[in-house]
Amino acid sequence: MTLKTLSLVVPAYNEEARLPTLLATLAGSAPGVVAAAGFELVEAVIVDDGSRDDTAAILERAAGADPLLRPVSAFDGNRGKGAAVAAGVERANGDYVLIADVDLSTPLEELGKLSAALHDGADVAIGSRAATGAVVERGPVHRKLLGKAFNGTVRLLTGLQVRDTQCGFKLLPAPLARQLLAGQTCPGFAFDVELLMRAQRAGARIAEVPVVYVHDPHSRVQVVSASYRMLTDVAGLSYRLRRRAAQRAPLARLPADDPD
Repeated sequence: MTLKTLSLVVPAYNEEARLPTLLATLAGSAPGVVAAAGFELVEAVIVDDGSRDDTAAILERAAGADPLLRPVSAFDGNRGKGAAVAAGVERANGDYVLIADVDLSTPLEELGKLSAALHDGADVAIGSRAATGAVVERGPVHRKLLGKAFNGTVRLLTGLQVRDTQCGFKLLPAPLARQLLAGQTCPGFAFDVELLMRAQRAGARIAEVPVVYVHDPHSRVQVVSASYRMLTDVAGLSYRLRRRAAQRAPLARLPADDPD
């Protein structure tokens, strides 16, 4: 059986402290874990989003020892997580892309669950911390409560039925990912919502899959301020997209609409 190829796309901003763990995983268990999910890992596209620390230098050194590692320095300054993801997807060579966070808070071992959702007919499979069966480890109570409030507001503003838009673990065919990100207007954390809104408006089938999520206590995201900025972006995005004519572009699919 010929495996479909997979590009791992990871945005990175000032990640010198957390990169070594990710790089060790990529050089060690990652290819085998990805193969167990039905894919061949052909590259890890890590996009340096204008970091001011040693992120770029660490990536360049590691790339010399790991042929799967493709560092990308797309911007002179910090543009935002969404812009970094879009830059990585644009450069991806795999048949499919898996968007993941640098801390792998959703372990690569969860990829098989998303792959199964594509086998079952979904066009986009997203990891979820809110779907029945999800396991969230070490997650602070205040983050869980804010997450529920944020996603409830997102559903109200956008019409999305997804219960967790922000889990950084998403699998989809590379052509479709490029199509959905081509018109990106939210370069920051709200890009997840825009991606899913565009997918829904294009008629894509979205599967929300319960996954294991291990909260990283070293996360630098300021939840309250970030949520406020994201909701502001989402409100503007929803207004813009809802005012546009409901013209659906044909979905960008692989020749064989199946991951293996």
